Amino acid sequence: MLEDVPIPGGIHVRLRFDGLYAEQGQAYTSFLRFFPTGEGMAASVEHDLPLEETVVSVAAWLLPEHPYASRGPYSVEDNVLSFDATSREGLVEYLGVIAPHGMELCLHSHSHINGHRAYGVYRYQRLPSS
Repeated sequence: MLEDVPIPGGIHVRLRFDGLYAEQGQAYTSFLRFFPTGEGMAASVEHDLPLEETVVSVAAWLLPEHPYASRGPYSVEDNVLSFDATSREGLVEYLGVIAPHGMELCLHSHSHINGHRAYGVYRYQRLPSS
């Protein structure tokens, strides 16, 4: 499932709903997941498994009914994505662009929990068909 967003020049960017976006760090992988309802979710997990296995594992619980996951509204205007993820610990803001092919999100993040600011490229990971 995709959200088609037209941008000037007739190009359409697509935020994907049929998988997760992942950014691999040295010890952790950060995941973002979006739903057609306008809600997004975020999680970071240690990556001791191959990425494909970690994606499947995280996708099994990073769902709207998860009571403790970081979540919040997102918006897309032209190719700009804005997402606020709130957890019991606090807020992390994401702002950046969706690549025209929809396979990457280039995002700046700001944690209001610890003040950390970062830039990351989150690459789309398709979920296996069930």
